[in-house]
Amino acid sequence: MKLSILIPTYNQECVSLVQTLLHQLPSDCEIIVADDCSPDKYVLKENRKLSELPQVVYWESDANLGRSRIRNRLRDISKGEYLLFIDSDMQVEREKFIERYLSCMPTKDVICGGYYTDSNLPSPLVSLRWRYEKSCEHKFTAEQRNKRPHQNIATANIMIPRNVAQSHPFDESISRYGYEDTLLGQELESAGIRIRHIDNPLVHLGLEPNEAFLHKTEEAMQTLYDIRNQIGDKSYILEIHHRLENWHIAGLIAYIFRKFKTQITRNLLSVHPSVRLFNFYKLGYLCDLYVQKNKKARISRLSLFNRY
Repeated sequence: MKLSILIPTYNQECVSLVQTLLHQLPSDCEIIVADDCSPDKYVLKENRKLSELPQVVYWESDANLGRSRIRNRLRDISKGEYLLFIDSDMQVEREKFIERYLSCMPTKDVICGGYYTDSNLPSPLVSLRWRYEKSCEHKFTAEQRNKRPHQNIATANIMIPRNVAQSHPFDESISRYGYEDTLLGQELESAGIRIRHIDNPLVHLGLEPNEAFLHKTEEAMQTLYDIRNQIGDKSYILEIHHRLENWHIAGLIAYIFRKFKTQITRNLLSVHPSVRLFNFYKLGYLCDLYVQKNKKARISRLSLFNRY
């Protein structure tokens, strides 16, 4: 089998996505949708209709596996020579989307198609992520992504040769949201595997409400802190934090963040959030994590010393 399209989903109805892909799908390809133990009964009811479609396999996990494990599971049950991972909250707009990937074959490279956000704000309730993604879009054209190919990897729309996916699985040690794609990019770079970015984007529809997106951002910063030694200088925000530490002002940034966190949060949860304040929120949250973790480590060492 030439191509397996692998779609992990959690509380996201994706019947229309699969139907659109089916219209473009050659006969020697398959689509596998894996539900990661979604609690939403309506979503489950709708997605179960996928099992009735030709060339489609629908599978439900009995437990929540997480973003990395569910992708590895999809790889294991697929049959394709090439694996195209697509997030379930994406939309296909190009009539030759699959054909564009097929034209890249045969290849030993990992191919990233990219994604973008619709030009129209769908709702004021999702304004934070929408504004943030629109502000970054100019940095993520295929031309820009190819300047730092291993750091700009995005698993929302990526084709990986089967042998590469088997040799370099998604890191299942990551239990929180975020940065599994960054770790994959770093591992592929270390292995000398090329990542090629092409202009074949999907449209990202799954914009969370502002409060939920802010919570996911905090979770991502916690993940980043946990894997900081693995990523090193492959994360732009870690690079900034290292500079602030070298300048001995990281603690000051953490203090400012804590002092004005309530006011900043109020803006970010509003109808017109500031992207600049959001970027500061991420950096301040990370700086504060370092301060709090270091404080706990000092207290722990002191307690151990006093015990003796």
